[in-house]
Amino acid sequence: MKPLILSIFLFFFVVKNSSSDPIVSAIEDNWNQIKSMSGQFEQIDQEGNIFGGQFFFLKPFQSKFIYEGREEDIITNQSLMVVVDKEGRQIDSFHIGNSILKKLLSEDILIENKFDIISLKDDNNFYHLMLKVKDDKSDNQIKFVFDRQSLDLKKWEIYDEFENKTVFKFTKIKKNIFISKNLFVVKYN
Repeated sequence: MKPLILSIFLFFFVVKNSSSDPIVSAIEDNWNQIKSMSGQFEQIDQEGNIFGGQFFFLKPFQSKFIYEGREEDIITNQSLMVVVDKEGRQIDSFHIGNSILKKLLSEDILIENKFDIISLKDDNNFYHLMLKVKDDKSDNQIKFVFDRQSLDLKKWEIYDEFENKTVFKFTKIKKNIFISKNLFVVKYN
């Protein structure tokens, strides 16, 4: 009986871990321990324009980007990306569907279940993880850059189907802090 139980255990252990890269698993474990996060961001759009501000993530699915020097901010939830004015009133909204941000901000993420791993590189004390959402027919991809020691998210680069790139750099990160759900409230006129 013991050999049968041991065989079953080893089978599931090997199946679970055979396709998992230890670096991807470590990044995934670290990311899943984060329930909230805030800090500063710098965004560089495809034309080279640079915007900065504060960001807030609250799992599951909520994010807010407060831009300095711009009239609009961005709030996301499970289904929408909402452009709001500085008082939180909706200006416009877009369905986010099966977006990368939605998957990233889910409660717990299994990277290899949600994404195709395009590449993983260890370069200059950073891990560069290039992903594509599974079953996404577009050519949209995202590269995450994580600190090799802390596994903190330092940057992401979003590549759309036209090879346009938008970069977000993250600094002054605070993890697992209290963030009020009121921060993500949208006022509909």
